[in-house]
Amino acid sequence: MQQQLANDKQAAQSAQQMLESAQQNFDHATAAQKAAEEKVSQTKAALSNAQQAVTTAKANAQAAQQKVADAKEAALNALEAYNNYKNNNGVPTIKTPTDIVQQYENYLNGKRYNGAQIKADCLEGLKLNGADPTKGLMGAGWTSKDGGKTWIPILQVDYQATEKDNNETVNPRNMTAEQQADVTEFAAQVINAFRESFQSTPAGAAHSYGKVKVSPYATQLGNKVIDGAYNNSGWNKSNNPTGSPHNEAGMIEAANNAGLTTGFVGENLSTGLLLDPTAVQIKQAMTMAQVKKSIYAGILAMIYQDVETNDGDKLHLGFGGHTEAFLNDPKGMNGISFDDNGTQYMTVTIDKDGWVHYNFFDDGQSSQAMKDKLAQNATTPENISATKINQAHNEYMQKEASVTTAKNAANAAQGGIITAQANLATAQTAVDNAATAQQTAASETSKQKAILANAQAAVNLANENISKLQAKLEQTQAELSAINGNVQEQAHQLAQAQANLDAAQQKLAASKNSQSESNTAVQNANTKLQQLQQTVQAKQAELQKAQGELQNKKTEYAQMNDQMRVARVFGASLAAVSPQSKYEKAINEAKQAVATAQQKLSDDTQTYNDSQAKLQELVAKANQQKTIYQATLANAKKSDAVQNDVAVKKAKSALQSAQLKVQVETGKLTQLKGTLSKDQANLDQANGDLTKAQEKLTDLQSALKRAQITLDALSHPAVPETPVAHETTTENHEATASSEASTSATSQSQENTTSAAENETSQAADQEETVLNVENTQPAQQVLTNKVQNPSALNRASEESSIKSEIAAQIAARNAHAANDNMMAGFDDPYDNYYDQQQEAASIPSAPFEGYTRQLRNSSMINAKLEAAIKSGQIKLPSSNTKAEAKKQPKVNKDSLTAMTVVAAGAALATGASLNKKRKNRVAKRLADKQ
Repeated sequence: MQQQLANDKQAAQSAQQMLESAQQNFDHATAAQKAAEEKVSQTKAALSNAQQAVTTAKANAQAAQQKVADAKEAALNALEAYNNYKNNNGVPTIKTPTDIVQQYENYLNGKRYNGAQIKADCLEGLKLNGADPTKGLMGAGWTSKDGGKTWIPILQVDYQATEKDNNETVNPRNMTAEQQADVTEFAAQVINAFRESFQSTPAGAAHSYGKVKVSPYATQLGNKVIDGAYNNSGWNKSNNPTGSPHNEAGMIEAANNAGLTTGFVGENLSTGLLLDPTAVQIKQAMTMAQVKKSIYAGILAMIYQDVETNDGDKLHLGFGGHTEAFLNDPKGMNGISFDDNGTQYMTVTIDKDGWVHYNFFDDGQSSQAMKDKLAQNATTPENISATKINQAHNEYMQKEASVTTAKNAANAAQGGIITAQANLATAQTAVDNAATAQQTAASETSKQKAILANAQAAVNLANENISKLQAKLEQTQAELSAINGNVQEQAHQLAQAQANLDAAQQKLAASKNSQSESNTAVQNANTKLQQLQQTVQAKQAELQKAQGELQNKKTEYAQMNDQMRVARVFGASLAAVSPQSKYEKAINEAKQAVATAQQKLSDDTQTYNDSQAKLQELVAKANQQKTIYQATLANAKKSDAVQNDVAVKKAKSALQSAQLKVQVETGKLTQLKGTLSKDQANLDQANGDLTKAQEKLTDLQSALKRAQITLDALSHPAVPETPVAHETTTENHEATASSEASTSATSQSQENTTSAAENETSQAADQEETVLNVENTQPAQQVLTNKVQNPSALNRASEESSIKSEIAAQIAARNAHAANDNMMAGFDDPYDNYYDQQQEAASIPSAPFEGYTRQLRNSSMINAKLEAAIKSGQIKLPSSNTKAEAKKQPKVNKDSLTAMTVVAAGAALATGASLNKKRKNRVAKRLADKQ
């Protein structure tokens, strides 16, 4: 039992080592988890920076796009200004025949008669300005947009309206001040351009003086004159004493009332080209383009169709008083102002009847205050010069270049977004990987913590078992001591009873020899002898009962010892510390993760290749569209119609669409690159997890194998080291003495034990001889008592013997294996496998030979022979517990086995070595022969 306790303590020490190892693993897992958490923090910080970079890149891209929009708007404004300059801001220039000055002079010299040549010249002027040569300016008739309530003329002129004028709605009879100023400036620029066509030559300059100006106050003055002379005077333009639609006296009066001192107010009137006088509506709506087109047509008519008499010409071709007024001809009858001290102002007003009034004022006779009012914000509307047109064109080209620059910057900013998003995806992948690693580390920490708890529980259980065993051992020893004391007491009483019996028998014998006592005394002695014999028998029964109890305690102790062997700590905690099935499941999951990651990588790679092919196709199409656009643009520039050319716009739109597709596909391709990188990282991670799980499983299998071998060794029943008490026998004297001497000859203090046995045998012989002397009266009784040792002396002897026998048994087992190897050289030895497996458990002290020792204890004959072989030097003690060292024993001839090989072979058989049947029979036969 002491040896069992020592083994259990060794098991507890091994469990403690397992606990320390588990603690180290737990500390390592905790450190790994902390490192993983720090990695998560770092990657999250990097992710935050990447997100900020994406936000910044988007902001930069948005700002760049805004710059592109601003640049485009500026370029469009510059283009509009350029086109307006080319088109005189939407103001057409009256085209004149080359000989108009000559024909106009012929008109004046012919007393204002428009001959055929003059009419032909005026017809050419109409055609130059887009009129129909057969129908004139009203070539297309009238149109109505309200079901015939109002009619607007469809004029045939070369006027090209601006987009602004086409989109602006105007009530001609109730225009705003801004709209009236716009119309007045438009008409003034047309008239000044007509005057310029005359003033550009010496002959023509003689028939045109100065140019008209416009100002806000002049427009207000014109409205006062029209209100005073027409709208509020009741003047009938078709029926009045003068026979003329002009209210000259009313205009002068109205001008004087307004503070303009003048002797003349010039006026040209037109009707029919703006509104249908028979269908004028108060709220009739027109566009500003329609109003200006009508005014332009009215001016053309008063220049080239100014014949008011019926001369048979339905187009009324020729010059007239309106022509003279527009030219301000000093030689004509309708000149407006020839005063160098005066300034000519012009206004355009539409009266309540829809007639258009072109009024001219001269401030030469007005006060300075009036002149100042008229001059405030006054301008002279003229056609745009070639220099200004070139400047506008250059500015437009610069704006276009700015658009290109802004687009490049926007593309770069968009590329920055793509790069930032790719970096963000990479950072996100790093965060995901770090989070996965952190979760794995946390899981591993939890596992190691559980293993640590199991190891701690195993240590606690081992210590608890040791404590219980120690207490049980002490209790059992106490009970053994008590039982031994009782047995000794019973033996003492039995010895006393035997002594009394012997004395009685001697007394009876003496009484018989002397025959001096009476038969009554003999009978009394016999009666007393029977009583004493009954007392001896009772004591012997009590002794047998006590010995039975002692044997029961020993059996109980042996069973407890076996249970302790089975309930070893490694067997109890093996499942807790070796979760092989969990790691096998982890390996299967890791393999599945690898397969999934590989498949996803393959799929995403195919998607990436498809996107790359599509990108190449889109780039080719974009290059083709760019070539088409450049060629179209070059052709359009030659015709000086860059933006108005439909082909250019179409080509440019196609190019932009193709470039956008390329950018989108490029962004998609970049994202796919990030996906591929993430897939590869996931695959690497899965492969790494699989490798780690396989390595862990291999380590666990090795640990399980070692632990199983150790468990197998620890599972054999142990033989108590306490000597067994000798049995009581009723055999003859010689047999009893021999048996007791033999059973007393154990390995524990052999000589002392033998001596004690001889003394006991001598006493028994004397007692038996005394009993035989009274054969004639009673049957012979033979009683033999066993010698019971003192418990304390027994424990010391047991401990000393246990140590010696353990050393001898281990030496014998090692040498037996060495001898077995030499003896069976050349044979298949499956025992080698068992030996190698035992070697793997060498990390647990004494584990490899513990099983051998237990088996050897069961055969005292082999044990004795092995010890004799060791003492005689036939078997030498190896220096280490290795198979190679054992094989250094002398080689034995297989045909002539010595005593050493017989002993070694017997030891090998005793250890349970797995010899084959033929070999085992041969060894057993030779062993029997030698014995």
